[in-house]
Amino acid sequence: MWLKEKYNILALSLILLLSCTSEKKYEDYNENDFYEVQGAITKVYNTSSVFDNSSNKLMNYVYCVNDSVILNGSEKEFYQAWRFGQPIVVLVHKKDYNINFFARIGLSGTMNNKQAKMIDDVLEMESKKQKTY
Repeated sequence: MWLKEKYNILALSLILLLSCTSEKKYEDYNENDFYEVQGAITKVYNTSSVFDNSSNKLMNYVYCVNDSVILNGSEKEFYQAWRFGQPIVVLVHKKDYNINFFARIGLSGTMNNKQAKMIDDVLEMESKKQKTY
């Protein structure tokens, strides 16, 4: 009887362990696999959990991969006072541009006029969306 209980506990533990896959962090990659691009913050909000710290912020942003591709990204668990439209630098994986991480506030030095216009257009649309809510 006790042997069956041990197998049940082992099976349950194994299932829980396998189901708890976490998102990869920047530290899980080689830093040489990334390049910097320009981005901008499109939304800042608090976490929805009542157990989280009230100063814990979530951030959505857009970033330009090149002159024709602009993508969305997000970061969790930041303790800074973010602002809508704030320019940021985003690290983008060289082989998969959907893998991205916030690097720092500021300008990357790689943005051209076309990318600046693309980001401005997205920020204008996001601003209109936020005013309608």
